[in-house]
Amino acid sequence: MIVIPSGPYGFGSPPNEFGSPYNEGYILDIVFEKSFSISRFEITFTQWDLCAKDQACRTIDDEGYGRGDQPVMNVSWEDTQSYIQWLKKITGKPYRLPSEAEWEYVAQSGTKRARFFGIQATRTCEFGNGYDETAEREHEFGWRTLPCSDGAPSLAKIGSYKPNPFGVYDMLGNVWEWVEDCLNPNWRHSRASLNGQPFKDGDCDQRAYRGGSWLTNQPYYLRTAERYKFYGAKHIDLGFRVALDLTDQD
Repeated sequence: MIVIPSGPYGFGSPPNEFGSPYNEGYILDIVFEKSFSISRFEITFTQWDLCAKDQACRTIDDEGYGRGDQPVMNVSWEDTQSYIQWLKKITGKPYRLPSEAEWEYVAQSGTKRARFFGIQATRTCEFGNGYDETAEREHEFGWRTLPCSDGAPSLAKIGSYKPNPFGVYDMLGNVWEWVEDCLNPNWRHSRASLNGQPFKDGDCDQRAYRGGSWLTNQPYYLRTAERYKFYGAKHIDLGFRVALDLTDQD
């Protein structure tokens, strides 16, 4: 876990940001009044398998992509809640998923950019694992690729690429990451909290996920403001990380 500082944040993206779709194009000014912590890395198969061994989580099929220090995938939003309840029990700490606002704040890491390292698509492979030239050579999907090579044909071990300025890894690429919020098409008209807490209004049968994955082949999908949604979905490029509210003793 890594501590994230409090402070103001412009949640969302400006209407002129490249790749910004209909459900973005609006900035909501919020303030994180307190610091919080978030996983430095995505939750791995090693961590998940401990939960499964305790029979608190279901066993996940890695579909041949590998386990160990690779991020767990094929998890639904409900699966993340099983893991978090187990983690709370064994640690005594109130772990949870990050909110959309927290996730985006961490991903942007104080840079106020669509991608914390800039808009140069050729730099993507320094900081994350997307669908690049390496992946196309392996899978031959015939897709347009990112204009670089990150060395991983599919899932990569956590920490394989450079961290962002907050010291957090894989915020863009590798696996999409579930967040806590109920789905809102956009937050312009929602009863959104202005302190970064999760959206509790909206469609709570669907949940948001963020960040792109190793199957993301377009630079404009690897942006800090990019949003997707599902609820029961499980996929080979969908995982999560956890967050934690800090106490006076932390």
